[in-house]
Amino acid sequence: MAKGPAEIAHGPMFIGYSFNIALYGIMITQVYLYFNSFKKDHLWLKTLVAGLLLADTINAIFDAVYLYESLIIHFGNIEYLGNATWVFATDPAMTALIAGTVQLFFAWRVKVLTTKWWMVFIVILASLTGLVGGLVTAYEVGVTPHFVDFRSFKWSVIMWLAGECFADLLITSVLVWHLAVPSCNIQRKHKTGFQTSDQLVDRIIRLTVQTGLITALCATLDLIFFLIDPTGTHLIFNFPLAKLYTNSVMSSLNSRGAWNYSTPSSQHKLGDSLPTNIITTGENSLRRTHDNLRPISPSRVYVHVESHEMRDFNVEANHPQIFKPALFDDAEIPEKKSFEGSDVNSSVTLLVRNATH
Repeated sequence: MAKGPAEIAHGPMFIGYSFNIALYGIMITQVYLYFNSFKKDHLWLKTLVAGLLLADTINAIFDAVYLYESLIIHFGNIEYLGNATWVFATDPAMTALIAGTVQLFFAWRVKVLTTKWWMVFIVILASLTGLVGGLVTAYEVGVTPHFVDFRSFKWSVIMWLAGECFADLLITSVLVWHLAVPSCNIQRKHKTGFQTSDQLVDRIIRLTVQTGLITALCATLDLIFFLIDPTGTHLIFNFPLAKLYTNSVMSSLNSRGAWNYSTPSSQHKLGDSLPTNIITTGENSLRRTHDNLRPISPSRVYVHVESHEMRDFNVEANHPQIFKPALFDDAEIPEKKSFEGSDVNSSVTLLVRNATH
């Protein structure tokens, strides 16, 4: 049974628009979370987020207007269903603008992370290729409005979608490679061996792969179905493409709130942090202990004895300067005495007495 005129193009278009609206709702939520969580971000970054939300809104409205005109106002009008209007032509233009903006943002991230301008140049070139291809496709839709004739300008569609797909894969590959593999200039991996920071790097890699591969996969499927299927099946993947790009950048920005280097067990307030451990053995033990007895706050002095070696030593022989009369002012000079290593209380008492003078 042959498909009806609305089923050929507008059926896939309606399915794609359903995904578009669902992703638009997620986008609104992500923007709300961003402006409530990152109020100290730079103005240009806030402007970028607001601009992407505005572009997403325009794209959603124009797609809804075209579907309403086609399926409601011109219901049963076969001739109208076979043609694309200027409202429909805004979809490739807006998608290309959104995708190009997002990819240029990730190109800036590549520059910050790698500091290699040749990588940034390749990413920018690929993203601009996709942007130009999308704008040309929008123009071609206006010149050739019949859906059955869209394959006559497939070169611009290939330029548009292939450029976006290549840019996405390149961004993902560069970021993952730089985070996971040691570079020529840095003879070490970005992973440190510490579990918490390694989990942070793994989280960044997963996020980069997920966001980059989703948009690249969607653009690839859009291009494949456009080339092999003369119907409008490719529109299932084309209509949600713009929202996938905006959600990818918002997911990347909002995920910064979870990228902490500290775990709950290791998080301490500054006032609750302990001073450096006091070691009471070794040649320079008294000097290190005296330095570590400086209080963190005026009201508290912490003395933490981490280890103590059982041995005798002559305090006067090893540290004669402690027994100089000038250090004690009017206090009597302590008698020469050997302190037993096991007597921790007497050792700490003498150390605190010396520190107060």
